[in-house]
Amino acid sequence: MRNTSNPELAAAWATVPDVAEAQKRHEAAVRLRRDFPPGVTPVEALAGVQGAAAATFMSTGEWPADFAKQAAKAHADAVVWEAEVVALRQLETSTKADAEFLRDVLSADVLEHLAGRLGEILDAAKDAGEALGSVTTPEQAIEAGGEVLDAWRRLTGLLSDFRNVRAAQWDVLRSVTGDDERARIRTWNAEGHGEIKGVPMADVPSHIVDVMRSGAYTIEYLVWLAQSGAAYVPTSYEDLATTVEATTEPVVYDDHGPVRPVRDISPTVTPIRQPRPAEVYAHSTAPLIDKSKQRGPKPTPNASHPDRERSTTDYF
Repeated sequence: MRNTSNPELAAAWATVPDVAEAQKRHEAAVRLRRDFPPGVTPVEALAGVQGAAAATFMSTGEWPADFAKQAAKAHADAVVWEAEVVALRQLETSTKADAEFLRDVLSADVLEHLAGRLGEILDAAKDAGEALGSVTTPEQAIEAGGEVLDAWRRLTGLLSDFRNVRAAQWDVLRSVTGDDERARIRTWNAEGHGEIKGVPMADVPSHIVDVMRSGAYTIEYLVWLAQSGAAYVPTSYEDLATTVEATTEPVVYDDHGPVRPVRDISPTVTPIRQPRPAEVYAHSTAPLIDKSKQRGPKPTPNASHPDRERSTTDYF
């Protein structure tokens, strides 16, 4: 959509030319509005003519005979100028809204294209990774030579393409979300999300998680990702949010433990609490039997007053 040095991003946006065309129209509207010559509003134009006429009268004692003609011309010219300025501002606003609408609606197509590219890269990386074996450094590849060295060279090129795809992925996701969502995306990106799907982060080797969080991709990571089959490109902000929720532990708790995701609508079974017998203390007295104010026998104590202040757990 916009000028970029990332070839994967440029190729992805090129798959939806309507977005690029809408962006060009908006940029042309911005130039038209900026290049339009300055002027004054009708009110300012009339005020100028009136001020000039008053100044002439104060200095000469004569009121301009053509005042009405000057006022009419200044007002008419200002009306024409203002009408075009307003129209250009509206044009800039509408073309911007149109470009943003198309960008948001068609971003799924761009992300789908990037997902396809990711699949191509990882398929090639998987084949090259099998030839690589246990080699994890360029020195080891040079020492092994032959097929291993060729595989390392192929993976080096694939790693560059992979980095561009990931950068393009985050660029698109940030460009189609609001400020709050972009802040969450930055946090999720720093935590290593948006790389794999269907695998809990706790099950991923720690050195792989470190790469996911830092974004310092290596050939070893690329081969692991290709062999895992878990790599993906989020199709939207909502898709990313769902994946993050599914692969992380809940961080909010209530009296019953961790709060489950909103989408989890399975029933919760709470055991029925058994009623506790009434507590009778040494200072307890029997209730009045009737209006004669006679009391029954003193009840037998079965409890002592606690030394601490009671809490809800003492009653429920």
